[in-house]
Amino acid sequence: MKRTLLSLLVSSVLLQPLLAQAQSSPPDEESAAPATRKLDTVNVTGSLIPRAQVEGPSPVTTITAEEIEAQGFTTVFDALRSLPTSNGSVQDSQGTGFYTPGAKTISLFGLDPSYTLTLLNGRPLNSYPLAYNGNTSIVDIANIPLGMVERIDVLTGGQSSVYGSSAVAGVINIVLKDKVEGTHFRYRAGGYSDGGGSSQRFIFSSGHSFGNLDLSYGLEYTKQKPIFASDRSYIDSVNDSPTGPQDPSRTFLRMQMSPNGYIDPGQATCAPLSYLFGGSTSYAHRNAAGTGYYCGSPDNVGTATLYNKSEDVNATTFLRYHLSETTELYSDILFSFSRPTYSGGSPFWNKTFYNQTSGNYEQWQRIYAPEEVGMDAKDQRVYTRSLNITAGARGGLGDTGFDYDVYVNRSSTDVTRKSTDFLATGGIDDYYLGPQLGKVNGYDAYAPNLDLLYQPLTRQLYDQFSGTNRAESSASRTGVTALVTNTSLFGLPAGDVGFAMILQGTREKFFNQSADPNAGVLFRGSTAGTSAEGQRDLYAVGAELQVPIFDTFSANLSGRYDKYSLQGGGGNGKATWKLGLEYRPVESLLLRGSYATAFRSPDMFYLYSRESSGYTTNVDTFLCRQAGYTSENYDDCPQSSLQVLSSSTGNRDLKDITAETFTYGFVWSALDNALNLSVDYNSVKIENEVSILGTDSILTTEANCRLGRSENGDVAFDINSPTCQQILAQVQRLPGTDPLNPNGVEKVFSYPINLAKQRQTGIQASGDYRWSAGRAGEFGVNAGYYRPLKHELQQQEGDPVLDMLCCANSNELHYRATLGASWNIGAFSTNVFGVRNARTWNSAGEERNIGPWTTWNATVNYRINKLASVLLTANNLTNERPPRDYTNGNWPYYDQGVYNAFGRSMFVELSLDFQ
Repeated sequence: MKRTLLSLLVSSVLLQPLLAQAQSSPPDEESAAPATRKLDTVNVTGSLIPRAQVEGPSPVTTITAEEIEAQGFTTVFDALRSLPTSNGSVQDSQGTGFYTPGAKTISLFGLDPSYTLTLLNGRPLNSYPLAYNGNTSIVDIANIPLGMVERIDVLTGGQSSVYGSSAVAGVINIVLKDKVEGTHFRYRAGGYSDGGGSSQRFIFSSGHSFGNLDLSYGLEYTKQKPIFASDRSYIDSVNDSPTGPQDPSRTFLRMQMSPNGYIDPGQATCAPLSYLFGGSTSYAHRNAAGTGYYCGSPDNVGTATLYNKSEDVNATTFLRYHLSETTELYSDILFSFSRPTYSGGSPFWNKTFYNQTSGNYEQWQRIYAPEEVGMDAKDQRVYTRSLNITAGARGGLGDTGFDYDVYVNRSSTDVTRKSTDFLATGGIDDYYLGPQLGKVNGYDAYAPNLDLLYQPLTRQLYDQFSGTNRAESSASRTGVTALVTNTSLFGLPAGDVGFAMILQGTREKFFNQSADPNAGVLFRGSTAGTSAEGQRDLYAVGAELQVPIFDTFSANLSGRYDKYSLQGGGGNGKATWKLGLEYRPVESLLLRGSYATAFRSPDMFYLYSRESSGYTTNVDTFLCRQAGYTSENYDDCPQSSLQVLSSSTGNRDLKDITAETFTYGFVWSALDNALNLSVDYNSVKIENEVSILGTDSILTTEANCRLGRSENGDVAFDINSPTCQQILAQVQRLPGTDPLNPNGVEKVFSYPINLAKQRQTGIQASGDYRWSAGRAGEFGVNAGYYRPLKHELQQQEGDPVLDMLCCANSNELHYRATLGASWNIGAFSTNVFGVRNARTWNSAGEERNIGPWTTWNATVNYRINKLASVLLTANNLTNERPPRDYTNGNWPYYDQGVYNAFGRSMFVELSLDFQ
C-alpha cells in the first residue's frame, strides 16, 4: 500500500530530469563526467521549508490517489484505517449508542484520536462539534471527497513546533487535486454479499484555463443504504452469543420490585404476540433470582444498524490567478453535506411506579417490534454541513530569495441531530398507566389498565406519543497566516541554509448541544444532554532552519510559541521545539532521528462544558460483584441494565497536555532496482493528560476500590489511594433504606482532570519493491508493519501503572501488518492488498486469543480505450467475519472498535476521461 516518499522523489524529481537531459545532450557531453545535480524543491508535510529531499528526520507514509483506488478503498477513512500505525480502537457507524456515529476518525499508536492533527492542504481543520465519547474533540474525515484527493501524507512523531496544538502522535495531511486537466466522470455501484449496504457514487471533475486564470472544480455524490444487524445471520439474535443461548429480551414485562420477581403473564397472553420480531416472540422464562416468566424475543437486536444509511454531497473549487510569473492569487473552496441515518435498535419504554391496584411497587417494560412501529421508528439523523475556504497570495519578494504565502482560512461544521423520543406529558405514560395518583415513598402512584401492556402499539399511536428531539451544534476555526521562506538564506561549506518563519492568528468557536435545550421538560427520561459554548483566540510565531553541517550530515531545528486567550478571561502559552538529524553515509542510505516537545491544548468541550447530564445504561458493578456475579453473567444480576444519571461539567483550570517524542531509524533505497526499505522506532511520553472517566469506568473502578482487587484479581486497589478517594466521591448512592434499590447507584459525577502520565513506544517498518518483466508487464510488492512495544498509563501519582497492552486494559492491536502486490500489463492492472490484525484480548481479559483477523482486497482495472476504463473491486474478498470470543456475552459479541461485520463488498466503477 505504501510507497516511501523517496520512491516518489526518484520517479518524479530525479529520473525524469535525468532522462530529459540524456536525450538532449550532445554526444561529447554524454561521455563527460556527470555534473553535480541540484534537485528542485518541493513542499513536504512536516516542514515549512521547501526541500530537495522529501524524506526527512521523521517517518512519513504517503498514500497516493492511484494507490487508494488500486487497493480497493472507497473512503479516506478506509484508507487511513488500514495503515499499520492506525492500530488503536476507534468508533465507527457500528456504535450506534456512541456520541458520534456519523463521524469517522483514526487512532495513531493506540493513542486518543485527539492527539493526531488533521490538515487539509496543509491547513488545520476545525473540530467536529459533537463530542467524541461525549467529552473530547476530533476532526471528522467522513466527508472528505475521495475523488478529489491527490495524496495523503501521514507523518508520525511530535510536530507542535511546526503546526502547534494536537500534533503529538503525528499529522495527517490530506492533499486535494488543485489543478484538474480535462473533464472526468466516474460512476460506481455495488453492495455486500451478505445483504444490505448497497451504494452508488458519482464523481465529476473538470478544469479550464482562461488566460491567467486556472479553474478546477469537482462534485461527488454518494447514496448509501444501511446494513441492519438482521442482515447478518450470526448477530441477528441473542441466541448467537458465543457464550451460549441467552434469555430472550423482555419485550413485554411486568415485574414486582419488592420483593423482586416477574409477574407471570401466562402462555395464553403471549401466544397472540408471537408474530412480532419476525415470529420470534414467545412465552419465556429467566432462571436467575428475582426473575420469572414474561413475553420476549431473542431477535430484537436485529433492528440496530451496523452501517449508516446516508446521502453525501461534496463540491470543490480551486481558483489560481497568475499576476506574474512569480506571483499568484488563489482560492480553495470545499463544501460538504451529509445526512447519515442510524438506529440503535427498537424503541423502548419502561416505568417503575407504585401500583395502587396491586399494592406493590412494579416495573412495566415494552420493546416495540417493527411489525408495530416500523424499522425506522427509532432512526436518528445527523445533518452535517462543512465549509472550508482559503483565499491568499503567494510569490517571491523580488530578487531577495524570499518567498511568501499569506492567506485567510475558515473551516466550519454545523450539525443538526434529530432523534425520536417519547413525550413527557400527554403521551406513553398516560396511555399505559392512566392519571398519576400522587406519590408513595417518592415513587409515582397509578392504577393502570393491565390489558394495555400486552397489546401491540400502532404506528399512529407511536407517532402521537413521540416527538422530534432536535439539537444544533457548530464549530469553526478562522485564521490568518503569513509564511516567509528562503531555501538559501546563506551559504555554508556543506551547502545552503534554509529558513522559514510563520505568524498566525486564529479564532476558534465551539457550540455543542446534543439534545433539545428543553429536552428535560419535553421528553420523558431525557435531560438537556451535553452542552458547551465558548471561544478562544490563538496567536503563534514559529521559525525553522535547515542546516547542512557536512555534505552527508544535516540538521533541522524548529521552534514555535503558541498563546491562547480564553473567552471570559484566562489562557495559557506553550513553547515547543524540535531537532531533527539526517546522515547519509552513502547515497542510498539515510540514517535519521528526531527529538521534539509537543502539546495539546485542552479541548473547548473540556473548558466550556456546562453542567450537562444524561441517562446511561450501566451495571452496578459493586453490588453485582458483591453478590457473586462476574462480567460473564452480569445480565443475570438484578442491578444490571440500570438507568444511571451521569453528570459532568467543564474545567477552566486545566493545564496543557505536554509531550516529548523521539524517533530514530533508517531509509535504504537501491536506485537500480527501485527497492526501498525503512525502519523507525518511536517513543511518545505524555503528561498532564486530560480525561473524563466514563460511567462504566467509574463504576468498575469504584467496585475495585471497595472490594480491594480487580475482577480477575491481577491488580490490587487501595481504597485510600488518591484515585479511589476521588472515584468514591463521584458515585452517589441511594440510602440503604430505599424500598427498591438499597445502596444502589443514583448518580455519577464526572469532570475533566489532568492525569499524570502516559508512555508509548513502538517499531514501524515499510518496504516497496518494483520491477519490470519486459513483455510480462510491471510488478510491485509492498509491505508495512507496526508493533507497539510499550503502552503504560498512570492516572495519578501514587496509583498503579496500568499496562495498556495487557488484559482488560488493552484496546489496541499488538501488531498490524499489510502486504500488497500489483501487476500491470498493457491495458490491464490488478492489485491484491491484505491487512492482518494481531490477536486481541478476549472480553474477560484473560488471554490474547481472539483472531488474528486477515482481510484481502482485490481490484482489476481495464483501460478500454483513451476515453473509458472499468474497475472491479472486491473488499474483504474471503468474507471474513469478526473472530468469535467465547467470553463475550454482550451483543454484538465482538469488539466494534477493532472488527466489523460488514463482510464482502463488490463494486464496479466506470470512468470516462475527456482531455
